[in-house]
Amino acid sequence: MIKNQLVPISLKKHNGIISFWKFCFCIMVVLFHSQLLATNEESTLFSQGAIAVEFFFLVSGFLLAKTTLRKNEQKMGTENLGKETFHFIWKKYLFFLPYMLFGGFLGLLLQNIYNDVGTYQNISSIWDILLLHMTGLNGNVVIGQAWYISAMLLSMMILYPLLRKYQQNFIYLVAPLIVLLGFGWLSRNYSNLRGPDIWVTFTFKGVIRAFSELTLGCILYVICQKLKKVNFTTLGRIIITIIEITGFIFPFLIAQFASTSKYDFILVPIIAISVLLAFSEKTLELNCFSNKFFFLLEKLSLPLYICHIVVRDFMLEFSPLSSLSYYSKIPIYLLLCFALSLICMYLIVFLQKLHLVKRFKKLIIKDTNPVIEKD
Repeated sequence: MIKNQLVPISLKKHNGIISFWKFCFCIMVVLFHSQLLATNEESTLFSQGAIAVEFFFLVSGFLLAKTTLRKNEQKMGTENLGKETFHFIWKKYLFFLPYMLFGGFLGLLLQNIYNDVGTYQNISSIWDILLLHMTGLNGNVVIGQAWYISAMLLSMMILYPLLRKYQQNFIYLVAPLIVLLGFGWLSRNYSNLRGPDIWVTFTFKGVIRAFSELTLGCILYVICQKLKKVNFTTLGRIIITIIEITGFIFPFLIAQFASTSKYDFILVPIIAISVLLAFSEKTLELNCFSNKFFFLLEKLSLPLYICHIVVRDFMLEFSPLSSLSYYSKIPIYLLLCFALSLICMYLIVFLQKLHLVKRFKKLIIKDTNPVIEKD
C-alpha cells in the first residue's frame, strides 16, 4: 500500500516501464526508416529495426485482454456484443484518426510538391489516411508505417468478441493454436515477419502477423495475473529484473548488428517474456519509471511514429542536405521529428478542447429533444 501511494493517482493506470520501452522501440522504428538518407552504401542505424513492431502488437494484445476479461469479471452481459465491439473499435479509431489526418495532410502535400501526383493518387490516398489500407483497398500510400494500426484494428474486431464471448476457453484452447499455427505458417512460407504488404490469398501478411501477435499478447495477460500472485524474494526480483531488461535490450542489439531478419521468430518470445515481466510489476525498476516524464514520452510516441516519415521524405527532397553524410543528417532528422511530433501532439490537444465536431454537428443537425421551459 505504501508503495502505491508514492505513485500519483493519475499515473496508476499506466506502467512506466512499458511507457519507456514504447518510446525506445518507437525511436528504433524512426531510425530504421532513416536508411534512405544514407548514400554510397553507408552503414545505417537499426537496419533490422522492423522487429520493433512486435513489441507494440504484444502490448496491444495484452491491454485488449485486460479490457475484455475485466468486463467478464464484472459480469457484464454479451447480449449486445456486436454493438459493444463496434463502440470499442470506433473509440480506438477516433483516437488514432487526428494523428493520421495531420500526418496524412503533410505527407500528401509533400508528394504533390515534389512528385507528379495525379488526381487518382490524391483521391485514393483516403484509404491510407483513414486506416483502411490493410483491408486490401488499393490506393496511394502516404503513411506506410500506419499499416500496423490498420492491421491491429482489423484483428481486434475479431479478437474482442471472441474474448468477451468465450473468455477463458478462447485463451486456453483457441489462442495457443492461433499463435502456433500463425507463426508456423509465417516461418514456413517466409522465414521472417517482414513485408506486411505481401498479399496472401485473402489478406495481407501484416494482418496475419498482427492477429498472431495480438493473440499472444492476450495469453500474456492471463499468465501475468498468475505471476502477480507470486511473492518473489529480493534475489528473485533481481533475477527477473535482469531477464526483463536483457530481453528488451537484445532486440536493439540484433536490429543494429544483425545483417538478416532470420532472428525474427526468436526475438518474438524474448520480447514477450520481457513484456510479461514488465506488466507483472514485480521488477525492481517499476517505481523509477512511474513519473510524468516517462508518460510524456509515451504520449510522444504516437505522433513520432506517424510523423517521422514526413520529415524523412522532406529531407530526401531538400537538396541542401544531400551533400551531408548519413550520420550528419541523423541529428537534424531527429530534431525535426521531435519538433513536428510536439506540434502535432499539442495541436491535436488544442483542437480537441475546442470541441469542433460537436459545434459542427449542432450547425447541421437539429436538436431532436429541445428543452421545454416550465411555466
